[in-house]
Amino acid sequence: MLLHDINHKMPIYKDCTLGEILLVGVLVFLIEVTLLSLLTWLFFHYAFIGVALTFISFFHLTKAFLSQLQKVKHGKPHGFYKQWLIKKLAELHFIRPFYLTRSGKWSVRRK
Repeated sequence: MLLHDINHKMPIYKDCTLGEILLVGVLVFLIEVTLLSLLTWLFFHYAFIGVALTFISFFHLTKAFLSQLQKVKHGKPHGFYKQWLIKKLAELHFIRPFYLTRSGKWSVRRK
């Protein structure tokens, strides 16, 4: 039955949802434009060269990072890596967990 597939977002490209594609694209663009602009400003004293290089290589880097994300997600249930990331951030006290968590071993006894 397909009921377990109703409440998750549908993959669009390389098993990634639209939100994941946008997040990867924005992160790649911001990091790449910052690094390339700083490097070209330091070497050539023109930051716009770095911006132009960003527009040239943006698509290829985003595609590479989406394929890496696809490999991470392969064989895992929907939302697995998001739940893992939230759990790790909560353990490091960066965020408050959105749900109850328990660490330790579970014990099941039979009478």
